[in-house]
Formats: sequence, C-alpha cells, structure tokens
Amino acid sequence: MRSQRAACAGLLSAGLLFAAGRAFAQDAATAGALFDKGVLDMQAGRFDNACPALEESQQLDPHPGTLFTLAECQAKWGKVASAVQHYQDYTDLVSRLPPAQQARHRERVGIAKAQLGKLKPSVPTLTLVLPATAPRETTVTRNGVALQGAALGLALPVDPGQYVIVTHLPSGAEHSATVSIALGDAKRVELDVSQPAALVSPASEPAAPAPSVSPGSAPPAESQRKSNTLAYVIGGIGVAGVAVGSVTGILVFGKKSTVKDDCVGSTCSSAGVSAANSGKTLAIVSDIGFGIGIVGLATSAVLLLTRPKAEPDAQVLAPRWEPLLASTPGGAWAGLGHRF
Repeated sequence: MRSQRAACAGLLSAGLLFAAGRAFAQDAATAGALFDKGVLDMQAGRFDNACPALEESQQLDPHPGTLFTLAECQAKWGKVASAVQHYQDYTDLVSRLPPAQQARHRERVGIAKAQLGKLKPSVPTLTLVLPATAPRETTVTRNGVALQGAALGLALPVDPGQYVIVTHLPSGAEHSATVSIALGDAKRVELDVSQPAALVSPASEPAAPAPSVSPGSAPPAESQRKSNTLAYVIGGIGVAGVAVGSVTGILVFGKKSTVKDDCVGSTCSSAGVSAANSGKTLAIVSDIGFGIGIVGLATSAVLLLTRPKAEPDAQVLAPRWEPLLASTPGGAWAGLGHRF
C-alpha cells in the first residue's frame, strides 16, 4: 500500500515538474522572440517599440544580458531615469554572480558604470508636496500610478516628458495639473486640496418669510381679481334690473295716460281696458326690475368695498366702480359710476 502511494506521489511530482518545465520553456521561447524583436527595433532607431519589447522579455525570462540591453535602449531613447536604474540593477546582479560568470560580463560592467557616471547628473526629479491641511484619505496619482506615504514630499527621479498629476479628495473632487520635465530639471509641485465652491456650504442669509396663505385660500392678488369680477357681474345685473324697471316705469306712465283719456268713472273703452291691464303687468315688471337692480347694486358695492387690498407696488391704476343713487324732479334713478 505504501509503495503504491509513493509511486502515485512520484508520478504526481513528475507531472508537476513536467508542466512547470513546459510553461518555463514557453516563457523562455516568448522572451527570446521579444528580445530578438527588441534588438532589431533598437538598431533601426524604433526605441518606442524596442524598449517595451526588451522589458517584457526580461520579465518573462530574466537574464543579466537582457537587463543590460534594456538599459542601453532606454539611454538611447532618452529615458535617463529608467536607464540609470537598470544599469545599476545590472551591475548589482553581476556582482553577485560567481567569479567565472562575472568575467564574461566584465566589458559590459565597464560600459554600465561609465553610463551611470554620465547620466546620473542629468536625471530630472519631481517632488509632489501634499499640504498639511489635506484630508487623510486624499490620494495622488502620477500618470495613473498611485503615489502615497513617503513618496509624497520626496524628490523622485523621473524620465523627461509630461506628467499628469491628479489629487483625489475624499469628497470626490479632483484637481489635475500637467507638468513638463526636461533633462536636469528639479521641479516641486504644491498639490491643490481646496474644495470646489459647489461643495462648500456658504453661510446662508435668512430667507424672507413667505406670504402667509391659509390652506385652500387663493393668493391676495388672485383673490382680489376674483372678487372684482364677481362684483362687476353682480353690478351689471343690478344695472340691467334698474334699466328694466326704468323702462317699464315709463311705459306704465304712458298706460295711465291712455286709461285717463279712455275711461270715465268705472266705464272704459276697449283701449282703456287694454291699457289698464297692460299697465298693471308693466308695473309688476317695473317693481321686480327695480328690486333686482337695487339688490344687485348694493351687493356689488359691498363686494368692492370689502375686496382684498393689493400690495402698494403691485397696484395698477384702474377705474373704481361706485354705486350711484340720485333723485330728480322727474323721479329717482340708480346706477354704477367709476372714477380713477
């Protein structure tokens, strides 16, 4: 039983080693292809293609020779900060190799050290300073890469070029700044952590109290318009009633004259009888008309006198209707008059 388990374990280990070796072989093959492409592009001056290919090759299958070639490519491309870092990594790596292997890299180590002495003085630096007033959760990115802790406030070596610095505040606000860096520059940028005006709550002044309007009631101006309209309608009915009463009253006087001419005592001609009957009917109509007219005019006057008052600055010069009553030697009359 134990021998079977041991055999199974051995087979499993062998399988894992085989799979790992196969994956390593594939990575090595890919790294080799990338290295060859990178060298060809570098010789053709296409550094923007060559350097990324060499860097990916080094990541897949690290070798001191690939690291040195990558540093050479970046130096020719003008990426001095990256070139210095990779030259330094190369010399450090070779120094840990056995003496026999170090001997094979002696010439390239000399080139790397010469390049370090030449390039280091021209490496630009960029210092990003976060003010002490910045909220604790504030974050900073440089070309999309987050910087935090000791990296803020420290002069960091960077390659020449353009950098977009974004300060992210906990409130969600962001401040962006673009910085151009040239060889030998030493720039310091104070980061903006101010809150946008839209997010700052200004001290609000006390608002003017809104007009007090009871539930269901109309605003004063609207109520005044409705009251005026109703008063004018009722007043118009009153004027019509007075007009009807006046006209029918005049007709009654005419009928009385006919009765006086065509009747002697209790005896009347047919014209006199007809005039008497018409006079009675007209008299009733006249009384009703005057009654409606007086009530309408009185109601209109009450509505106009008790209507809501408009605000002084909202008043408009308009005619004011008033009830008029007058008496003359020929009789009495009533109506509506207006004045400004």
